[in-house]
Amino acid sequence: QRLPAVVAMTPAADSAARGTASRMGPPVAVRAAARRSSARPPAVAAVAAALVALLPGALGTIRMPEEFNVEKDFAEKEKWRQAVKHLRCDVCKLTVGHTMDAIGDNFQEDDVYDHLDKICDVANLYADHEIRFVDGSPELAKAEASSARTDHEKRWQTHAMQEMCDNIIRPADDDIKDGLMVLKRRRQKNKKPKPTDPAAIASARDAEVHTICEKIRLCTAASKRAEL
Repeated sequence: QRLPAVVAMTPAADSAARGTASRMGPPVAVRAAARRSSARPPAVAAVAAALVALLPGALGTIRMPEEFNVEKDFAEKEKWRQAVKHLRCDVCKLTVGHTMDAIGDNFQEDDVYDHLDKICDVANLYADHEIRFVDGSPELAKAEASSARTDHEKRWQTHAMQEMCDNIIRPADDDIKDGLMVLKRRRQKNKKPKPTDPAAIASARDAEVHTICEKIRLCTAASKRAEL
């Protein structure tokens, strides 16, 4: 049976599909739902279940765009989905680093949970970074104004990074939260004056981000040494 050329998704159905297609929903989402005491309407759950049934081989969370043209989009989507598998550490550091910048230094545990609930919903952040192939290997870099990347490539690169975040970063929310709280306590105990040199500040931040991504097993000590 042929798939229709275009599959249109409403934002509500998109949200339901992303939440239900995950084999193990992120703990932070469960806590947030409990705090709000809101139940998913049966009709929405039924739609989500039907969508999952259409994807028998799918594992993890799948982000469904509002519009998907099989002939035009499928190959591009798969190209970047495969490429981003080699960029787990880079996507983690980009995402966790954004989280650290967003919550600042004087944060509480609830502040972290509130941010982690939407940690992957940062399309603009991902869109500002470009996946490039250098000597046949994918690399993640800040997108430049002179970039030759097309809007179509930008769309699916962003989609691939968000989908990866949904599947391997958001489920590690407890470890990320613990890592951030440990760093906060460590800073409070440290009596040394904070660095004022921009390069030293950036280096310290990058080391802290890498530590958290290493804790959730998306970066390695070897990758940290390679950056030095």
